[in-house]
Amino acid sequence: MQTFASSIYSLEPDSLDAGRQAAQKLKADFGSQPLRAALVYATMNHDHGPLLEAFRAELPEGVLVLGTSGQGVVGGDELSEEGMVLGVMGFGGDALHAATAVEREVQVDSKQKGRAMARSLKEKLGAEPKVIITFYDPLCGVDVESLIAGMRMEVACPIAGAGSGQPWGVPRETVQFMETEVLSHGAVALALNGPFTTEIGLSHGTVASGIRSVATKTQGNMILEIDGRPAVDVWREVTGCGPDEIIDQSHFAIWALGVERAATLGGEEKVDRVIRGAFGIEPKSGGIILQAAVSEGTGIMFHHRTVEEVLQGTTKMADDLQRRLDGRSPWAVLGFECAARTYPFLGPVNTRAEHKALRAAIAPKAPWLGMMAWGEIGPCLGQTAFHNYTYPLVTFLGASAQ
Repeated sequence: MQTFASSIYSLEPDSLDAGRQAAQKLKADFGSQPLRAALVYATMNHDHGPLLEAFRAELPEGVLVLGTSGQGVVGGDELSEEGMVLGVMGFGGDALHAATAVEREVQVDSKQKGRAMARSLKEKLGAEPKVIITFYDPLCGVDVESLIAGMRMEVACPIAGAGSGQPWGVPRETVQFMETEVLSHGAVALALNGPFTTEIGLSHGTVASGIRSVATKTQGNMILEIDGRPAVDVWREVTGCGPDEIIDQSHFAIWALGVERAATLGGEEKVDRVIRGAFGIEPKSGGIILQAAVSEGTGIMFHHRTVEEVLQGTTKMADDLQRRLDGRSPWAVLGFECAARTYPFLGPVNTRAEHKALRAAIAPKAPWLGMMAWGEIGPCLGQTAFHNYTYPLVTFLGASAQ
């Protein structure tokens, strides 16, 4: 009873050729091992429809295909946010079972859409998943925390994933893939079951200001007031940004909000913070736009990022994962690194150095697929949470054929 994985990285500029060659390589890598599902990541400059059709046409009929656009792609030892990049991870083996699901217009009734997606996965799989990997459109106004809460109503397994990406700059469009369909405003998910376990690492890389505030007025995915004052005024006062900088995306890449979450662990009440990035300021209300709702009365704290803190955070994640792996070697790794951490903030040299060190520490030979994401889903206090400026890393352990 075995599991098997293979990752592929391609800079082929012709989308048809990229899709066809990736599928051919995947089949060759699997050989006699059954291929169950393939994750596909592609930058927005690819022609996604033809790419997926060429990819799908080369694979056996029963193989499940899903994926997302990314600001950049990581495959094995390589990564890039420049040019036309494609990454694929195949999952299979005689012991692995997989199911996929899709929901559309997830900004409407996000909680119910999440619940329906998780219910579909469990029904198709015929069992509780061991892990769910999910991708969503971060630009459609979806409340990601509600989407997760809906999924949690149906499944108890770890959930990880990300917001689909686009080139760094003004938000325009991201896409999700289900088989050969390319959609926006959607969410797609892959559930896996078999004789394996996962360990999930998480890195923030932010520095808390130490001054606690309260979100005193909120509306949907916006914080309108902080400590009874207009949110935009507090943001400008704390960050020192001028009127022009308030609409500059590079400014928002440096600052973030730590939003308090509480949980009871071992009979003791624990408080931690999920990191939330601002997607902008709503001009009329002066509200800070987020990717998830924050309840009125929630404690928040401004966070600042430096290159040193981001890199140290990744090192700490590697150390923590090494301890939990306890000498075991992963047979596959999936990474979902915030796109505001990588080339726009760390720069290409530091981004590559970060990946090289992390891969060497965790899984130097294992198939590895990653993406530069516009929102991340990973653990917080033993629960699944939505994050920004964060790096969740999923390692798959046990029952490998390799």
